[in-house]
Amino acid sequence: MGNIAARFRVSFAIAVLLAVSSAATAADYPRRIAIAPFTILGSHENIRQTVDILPRLISSRLMAMTGAEVLVLPPGEGSAEDAAKRAGLPLLLKGSVAKLGAGYSIDVTVTDLTTGQMADAFFAAAATEDQIILRLGDLAADISEKLFGVKVARAYVPPPGYYPAAVPPVAAALPTPSGAGATIQTAAQPEPVPAPAPAEPDTLKSGWVPSSFTKVAQTTKIPDEIYGVVAGNIDSEGNGEVIAYGKQTIYIYRVKGEEILPYTRVSRTIHDHILSIDAVDLDGDGGKELLVTNVTRPGAEGSQVADESLDSFVLKKKGDVYEEVAGKIPYFLAVLPDWMGKPVVVGQREGMDVPFQGKFVPFRWDGKGFIAGEPFPQDTNILPLSGGLLGLSAARFGKEWRMIYTDETSRLRIVDSDGKSRYSSQDLYGSGLDSFKWGPYDPVEQRRKQYQVRKAVRVAPGTTEFPLVLIPEVKKGVLDIVQGFYDSTRLVLLQWDGGDFLEKTGSKSTSHFISGADFLSPSGLKRGDMVVASAIEQTGSAFKGKISRLQLFRVE
Repeated sequence: MGNIAARFRVSFAIAVLLAVSSAATAADYPRRIAIAPFTILGSHENIRQTVDILPRLISSRLMAMTGAEVLVLPPGEGSAEDAAKRAGLPLLLKGSVAKLGAGYSIDVTVTDLTTGQMADAFFAAAATEDQIILRLGDLAADISEKLFGVKVARAYVPPPGYYPAAVPPVAAALPTPSGAGATIQTAAQPEPVPAPAPAEPDTLKSGWVPSSFTKVAQTTKIPDEIYGVVAGNIDSEGNGEVIAYGKQTIYIYRVKGEEILPYTRVSRTIHDHILSIDAVDLDGDGGKELLVTNVTRPGAEGSQVADESLDSFVLKKKGDVYEEVAGKIPYFLAVLPDWMGKPVVVGQREGMDVPFQGKFVPFRWDGKGFIAGEPFPQDTNILPLSGGLLGLSAARFGKEWRMIYTDETSRLRIVDSDGKSRYSSQDLYGSGLDSFKWGPYDPVEQRRKQYQVRKAVRVAPGTTEFPLVLIPEVKKGVLDIVQGFYDSTRLVLLQWDGGDFLEKTGSKSTSHFISGADFLSPSGLKRGDMVVASAIEQTGSAFKGKISRLQLFRVE
């Protein structure tokens, strides 16, 4: 009874604080705020990966709820107050996560930098690590109301440990013998029953393994051959932007629930040939930038002169448009989604007789461009990595991070730190219909060598020591020596079991060519999340037009 009463008193106190907070009048603060990296109170580094993404998640929610200008400050770069002041922002949000008993406390303070005084403080409780992210919506709603005066809908769910108010014992006179020595007995009251805990979502961390794909939506016809798709800025509900691309056009679509609708596009010139697009938050402001690798062809298509050049550029969303903020980067760029616990941008230089040559190099963004780090040790002069950066990804395998590679023959490989293949798949994955010419003209073959563009696996967010990956599978027939010929394609989810990638689920086979796919999950993949895929229904020719679509699949 003592523990129950104590918990009741804590619950009652929290309820009073919430009531007082909701009654407070929102201060008239400008909707411009900086967010510092969250800290962990106590020795609980096992939640570091979750805590590190909280500033970006709360940033996206504040922008969506209030239209606020939000700057996510990078870690380890001096005083957060000084950085926010240099950026001209009047408010600074600092947060921490602490382990309390069986749950977690998320505490936030907001400082008015013009006065140096605390503007307000907020908190939320979570029963599990996964619920920390779920509670950010209510936390952002509190901040929106109290700081910016914007009232928004919320979905507050009390975490376990909150007990219903117990009925105080009531003295009930029971029949007793009259006269001397008569006593009054108290009726026993039942123990208060704890409220049931909210249902835990099925996630990879909780042991759930996807077992089905269900197609729920697709776009209208796109008059182009779409060679790939990547998730852009996606909120916790799976809503946001996806970016698809053809040879000269980038298409941006918006996903809301089970709808996927066109939003805007970015067009390049006839001399451009887009090979790859990745999305990553370079500057830590909570929004993803687009890394586009491009081959330019100043000469005529099919020319015998080797006049191509390979470079990359960066697009950043400003308002409703994407603007180029860096260009002429002399590297093919890709993103390793999980390398030593975080996403890393890597690149490889243009070659002479081959498109890509040299070591893989990690990059750091300095606000205006990339600064190269020490090259990776993997040998890129031997198979399979001699095929270049195309098809490269990475994930954690137990305690080690390893490269995953789709080679020139569309075999999925695991590559060790020396660059040698330690595993090769039997089936074919990541093939593409897109190709480009490079190198000297061969008078015997009467052509220049053609290189087929292939796709890297997408690693599921929240993957544990056994990586779960998404990639199109391609079935080829007896004529597979002909470039671009295939029998059927489908999406597959594969999971590493320590010695092989085993299929966990896949979509139905189709005669259309599935050219790319990505997860619409900003943190951890859970039951009911969406996957977006690009499919070419008809390749273009002199007699027929190009047709593609984007498709949404729900993972169960």
